[in-house]
Amino acid sequence: MSWVLQKLDALIGGVIIAAAGVAATQAHAFLVQYLQRLGGHLDEAKAHLNAVQHGLRYQLMSDTVRKELETEAQKRVNELQSAYHAIADANVIAKPFAFFRHADTTMINGTWHDFVPSLSVTSDTFVYVGLAVIAAFLAYEIVKLPFLTLLSEPRRRRFRKRG
Repeated sequence: MSWVLQKLDALIGGVIIAAAGVAATQAHAFLVQYLQRLGGHLDEAKAHLNAVQHGLRYQLMSDTVRKELETEAQKRVNELQSAYHAIADANVIAKPFAFFRHADTTMINGTWHDFVPSLSVTSDTFVYVGLAVIAAFLAYEIVKLPFLTLLSEPRRRRFRKRG
């Protein structure tokens, strides 16, 4: 491969690897902001449940209606609490999978709408960046392999002279 192609290859590989690293930091920042939003929804749901259970306005309702509202509020608290703890308590490798398993599309859209890019400097971020860099490097090497085989000249065999 010529010197120019080697430098171009190194440049393209570097750009792809850097982009994967930046994407990993922003994915982690998005996950953190999603957890903050989820925690806010959980706090609000707990406050609503408390109001239904102890609020004067709800005490004046019939027992059947109040019980139905309390059941719905308790169900919402349980769902949000389950999702929050599944994501927040997961280890660094399992956290993205827990997020995809328990994510709420309405909250994802809200988080995306309010998302503020940031550079998080935590051990989790370093793990995600490291994994993204390795994955991007491997993907780039696999994608460029067919092009290298097409561009490379066929090898000529050298035969030894028998003497």
